[in-house]
Amino acid sequence: MTPCTIEERLTSVRGVMLDIDGCLVLSDKPAGEHGVPLPGAVELIESIRRSGRSLVVFTNGSQQTPQTIAQGLRAAGLDVADEEVMTPAVVAAEIVARRHPDQLILAFGGPGVTDQFHQRGIALADHEEAFRHGPPPVAAVVIGWDTEFGRDKLQIAAEAVAAGATIYCTSDAPSFASRARLNVGVSGFIATGLAHVTGQPYRVLGKPSPEAMEAISARLGIPPQHIMVLGDDLVLECSMAKRHGALAGLVTTGTHSAEDARNAEEDRTPDLVIDSLYEIIGSLEAAALLSGKGGS
Repeated sequence: MTPCTIEERLTSVRGVMLDIDGCLVLSDKPAGEHGVPLPGAVELIESIRRSGRSLVVFTNGSQQTPQTIAQGLRAAGLDVADEEVMTPAVVAAEIVARRHPDQLILAFGGPGVTDQFHQRGIALADHEEAFRHGPPPVAAVVIGWDTEFGRDKLQIAAEAVAAGATIYCTSDAPSFASRARLNVGVSGFIATGLAHVTGQPYRVLGKPSPEAMEAISARLGIPPQHIMVLGDDLVLECSMAKRHGALAGLVTTGTHSAEDARNAEEDRTPDLVIDSLYEIIGSLEAAALLSGKGGS
């Protein structure tokens, strides 16, 4: 019988996806860089491990590599391994490798984007050569966090799209939760401009895309119905979880509030609204005991 109450659904949770900004830490830079852990963040990760559940942390920022993000989280006191960090660039590289095997790709972004493609042996077009001589035939244009994206890059990207390349965007979130200043998104800004210039739509591969949920499920080795997605954004985390049958938890320490959750459309309404991470620690531990899987 399919679980129907929140308590029953919590007992079926075998893996947890945690957002970073506004959920685990607050910072004035994306992906938790130089961030301060939110109350309960350290204890939540410890509790998930004790319960025998698996976890991943998934930020929609793509300017840093997963290894760099993991190092920053550990420096802040959060016990997160390199392989437990996911970014939209990870998803993009996996999707491109599968959909466009052995084809040339035009990618924009720093090491947080390009390293993922290099690791999978994906050939990337040279920007300077493309501008001097025109872009070679490429299968896709991938837009990541590129703070140096100017007219020259727009020119070669637009020419590649006009020649038939597909546009992928790591994330088009307009902003990220931050400690003090407005933490604006870059990738979506670029992708929107490129779509305007070319008249061609782009496909988002980070949260809340189906590709992102598929990648989370694959990394955890757990089907979505046994995953809890915990984040601060009704659009990025809650809608993705709801669409795929995962348990959606909204932490009200970031982008969206409890009032936002009450007024949200049905496909974005969280199953749980959490004002403090300590609340979900208690709920998960109680569910683990109820299912007979509590840790020592």
